[in-house]
Amino acid sequence: MNNIRRVAEFLFAPVQVVILIFFNFIFSISPKLNYTFVIGVDEIANITRDLSSVFHKDSLSVNFFTNKFYKNNRYDYSIPIESKYLSYVVKLFYGPYLLAKLSNKANVFIYLWHTGFCVDREMDYKFLKYKNKKIISIFLGSDIRSHKLTIDFHNKNMLDTASNYLLQDENQLENERRVVKVARDADKYSDLIFNYTKDQMSYLKSPQLVMPYMYQLDKMHCNKNKFKNIDIIKIVHAPSNPVGKGTPLVRATIKKLTIEGYRIEYLELINTQNKNVLNALQEAHILLNEFYAFIPGVLSIEGMANYCATITSAEYNNFPRGAEHAWLKTRYWEIYDNLKYLLDNPEKIIYYADNGYEYVKNHYTEERVKSFYMDVFYENKIID
Repeated sequence: MNNIRRVAEFLFAPVQVVILIFFNFIFSISPKLNYTFVIGVDEIANITRDLSSVFHKDSLSVNFFTNKFYKNNRYDYSIPIESKYLSYVVKLFYGPYLLAKLSNKANVFIYLWHTGFCVDREMDYKFLKYKNKKIISIFLGSDIRSHKLTIDFHNKNMLDTASNYLLQDENQLENERRVVKVARDADKYSDLIFNYTKDQMSYLKSPQLVMPYMYQLDKMHCNKNKFKNIDIIKIVHAPSNPVGKGTPLVRATIKKLTIEGYRIEYLELINTQNKNVLNALQEAHILLNEFYAFIPGVLSIEGMANYCATITSAEYNNFPRGAEHAWLKTRYWEIYDNLKYLLDNPEKIIYYADNGYEYVKNHYTEERVKSFYMDVFYENKIID
C-alpha cells in the first residue's frame, strides 16, 4: 500500500502545483488578512483543537482526517469523511486549494505532526516562504522520532525502550528515511520548531523549544467525592499503544497486587473515544499512564485535570516548578513498587490528585499557555 501511495503522490504532485498556483492567483486578487494563525492539518491528542482555542478568534483550524478518538471536535476547515482513503483522495485536490486560500487570510502557519496541505510538506513550506509567511513546526511523537537514535541512546544508558520491541523491517527503514527528510525540511524552512528533544530524538539541528501542554479550564473536573470511600481503589490505564506505553508491565503489576489481596478495580481502555476516557478519569483515583517516556504526555495532563493521582515515567526537569509534586515519577521497573506505595498510603493518592489538579490549572490552561506563546512569538519576531 505504501508503494502505491508513493507512486500516486509522485504523479499527483505536479497537479497540486498547478492547483496551488491557479487558486493563489484567484485569491490574491483581493487579499484579506483577517487572521494571524492557521493551525493544522491533523488532529493529534486534541492539540489542534486546544491550540486553536488558545488563540480563539485570531486563528483558523484545519483537520483533514477524522480521528476516531476525537470525533466530536469541530474545525474551521475539515474533510468530514469517515473513510481515511476517501479523505486522502479528497485532500489531493482540496489541500492545495485550501493552502492558497488561507495564505491570503493569515500570516503564521502552525504545523502539527509531519503532514501538510500538499502531498509533500516541502511544497507547503516553499510556497509559504515565497509569500513571506512565518512557519512554526510542532512535533508530537513518531512524526519526528528516530527509532535508531532512540535505541542508541537507551542502549548507552542501559535503559529499555518501546523501540526495542519493533521489528527492524522495511517499514522501519522507510520510517527512518521519512524522519530524516521531515527534520531536514523543518530545519530549512521553519521560523520556530517545538519538539521534546529527549523523548522525540530526531535529526533536527535547529534550536528546539518545549511545547506547553493545554487543557481547557472549563473542562477541568475536581470530583473530591470519589475519595470519600476508597475501600476499592479505581485505577485507569488507557494506552494508545499498549507495548509502547508499558501495558504488559501494568497488567503484571495489577495481577500481583490482586493476588496479594489489594482491593482494586482496574479499567483498561484501548481504542476508546476520548470522551469515554475522560468520563472514566472523573471517577478514578489513580491513572497509570506511560512508562518509557521522559515527558508526561497528554493523557497524564488529562488525568491530573480530572483529579487523579497520576503515575508516569516523566522526568521533572524542563517543566514548570512544582512538577515533582504533580505526578509520581515511575520508570518501567518501578510500577509495582510505586503503585503499592500509593495503595499502602491512600493519603498520598489524594496528595498527588490535589497537586496535579492545581499544577494543570496554574500552568496549562488557555490564559497561561497563550501568554507563553505570545512571549515566544514576539521575542522571535513571529508577530509584531
